[in-house]
Amino acid sequence: MSKFYFLDSSYSPNTASGNRLWAMLKVLSEMKIETEVVYFISDSQQSEAPQLEYIHFNYYWKKLNIKNPKLQILAYAYFYSNVFLRRLKPGDVVYTYGCNELLNRLVKKKDIRVYHERTEHPEVSKLKLLNIKKYLDACSKVEKLFVISSNLKHYFSSIGVAPNKIEVINMTVDSSRFEGLAKNPQERYIAYCGKATNNKDGVNILIQAFSIVSKKHPDIKLYIIGPPPYKEDEAGNIQLVKELNLIDKVIFTGMVSHRDMPQMLKNAEILALARPYSLQAEFGFPTKLGEYLLTENPVVITDVGNISDFLKDSESAMIARPNDEKDFSSKVNWLLEHPKEALVIGKNGARVARRQFDSRIETMKIVKTMFNLPPEI
Repeated sequence: MSKFYFLDSSYSPNTASGNRLWAMLKVLSEMKIETEVVYFISDSQQSEAPQLEYIHFNYYWKKLNIKNPKLQILAYAYFYSNVFLRRLKPGDVVYTYGCNELLNRLVKKKDIRVYHERTEHPEVSKLKLLNIKKYLDACSKVEKLFVISSNLKHYFSSIGVAPNKIEVINMTVDSSRFEGLAKNPQERYIAYCGKATNNKDGVNILIQAFSIVSKKHPDIKLYIIGPPPYKEDEAGNIQLVKELNLIDKVIFTGMVSHRDMPQMLKNAEILALARPYSLQAEFGFPTKLGEYLLTENPVVITDVGNISDFLKDSESAMIARPNDEKDFSSKVNWLLEHPKEALVIGKNGARVARRQFDSRIETMKIVKTMFNLPPEI
């Protein structure tokens, strides 16, 4: 009997990738699709996912119980991956969310159907350590390549992947996490959530924009919600806050639990993402945006990648020029000074999220493709 495997490098709770994957697994569970989820490497806490019916979690990192991150990667490359590959039998279906290092070996297995999801340009992140040519060749051999943006689809088709093998699966969000929430803030604040990096999310630009906002609205604060970023970004942004005399107004909250995050976002007046132009921004898509929108709070975001394909400036979000703190601050100030219009923009943004980023709708696209189900299901 054939099996369905869902591969991911590691389980990382309350991260953008972790939330996206979890939303998809919940749908597979609801559809009663027996799925084995394989995690090869542990996070620093050796976290394990909550149980889901029909979803079976297999933590390969437990086999040797190695805690050193570098040794774990070696174990994955030379032991865990081989153990998994030997388990595969003709007729099995493998969906890889990440695990880019393993893709080239998977597509060489006979009578195995391999599907791959890519949410970033191949030159971004850890793929720099791989043989890009071999990885791209493997992408052309999968049954289907699922990508997160139309820009990414155009890229893969331009380098030789057949267009009919590429399907866009929008960023997904679990709307049930935001149902029934009511605002109960203890103070006024603008919020950003995520790993507070500068290159990816422009947190330094956000702080600079907030310093302009703060002069007109001194009673409002900026919450930066999430784990500490790279040491240089953390030190640089703390120093920037000091230089701009915002020590009492910019709050670095640290990690917030998956359970508490929706309420913290809901309590904000505005949700902000000052993502600068970059290769990652142009071809990816910010998965936190769905959660922002579902709060029904107005969102200020920069015009990078395919954002404008979904959101319209001053209608469903406020869209600012990237790398321009003055333009970003002007959008924030306008919302603070026009609360009635801000409320309408927030509600319009939530409608876009429910229509375009619903986890069930997007996951069903994947399921129908992999299991050849009719479109009307």
